[in-house]
Amino acid sequence: MIDSLAEISAAVQRISTLARVGDLATPATGLGRWNVRDVVAHLGGVHRWAARVVATGSRDGPGFTKSKLDGAELCDWFDEGAMHLLSTLQTADPDAPCPNFNPGSPNTNAFWIRRQTHETLVHCFDVERALAKPSPIAAEVAADGIDEYLDTFVRTRGKQTLTAPLRLTTTDHPASWVLAPADRSGRLEINSPEEPEPWAEIAGPAMPLLLVAWQRISTNDAEIKVSGDHAVAASFRPF
Repeated sequence: MIDSLAEISAAVQRISTLARVGDLATPATGLGRWNVRDVVAHLGGVHRWAARVVATGSRDGPGFTKSKLDGAELCDWFDEGAMHLLSTLQTADPDAPCPNFNPGSPNTNAFWIRRQTHETLVHCFDVERALAKPSPIAAEVAADGIDEYLDTFVRTRGKQTLTAPLRLTTTDHPASWVLAPADRSGRLEINSPEEPEPWAEIAGPAMPLLLVAWQRISTNDAEIKVSGDHAVAASFRPF
């Protein structure tokens, strides 16, 4: 069983430590023009937003905003937000009602606990890759991250370009997903009851596969194997 609060706590500690001793102007690979400061400023805003939604049980009010602070002030602000998020989630009943932004997912606090776990872990990877060696993400946690990513950012978004069924498979954890174009343009079906035979497969350990999904690394990574129709695999554009 995943200890979400422990995962968040460990990740924010690593981010805070590196941000305080590293160069915040270091580019964050794979995130366009963003640097480490941008990642920390963004994540701190997301933490505050999620904590407010869970604490109030409402999505009323502004969304998350990226801090304009820098240096030690930014790090202090980030730490305060992370601790507030953790204390809020610690006392939150996972099964209690709470609205979210993902159509079709359960409107409970559990959504936010899971979302903040993977939001924090992926951005921890961003900071660590820029300033140090990335920490491993356990296979069970990374596989859950893939599942959460597909449900939250693929299933309900309308910009998918996959041309034929594709399987994603973790090789160090018993998890697999079949994605297929839906009847509605730009949408995908994930593990539908009529699961079609995949035309292609992208496989690898759960952490690298999670990073492929989040476009942090490419399918050319040494730990990732693409089989079947490579054009189909290449047509999957996350987000």
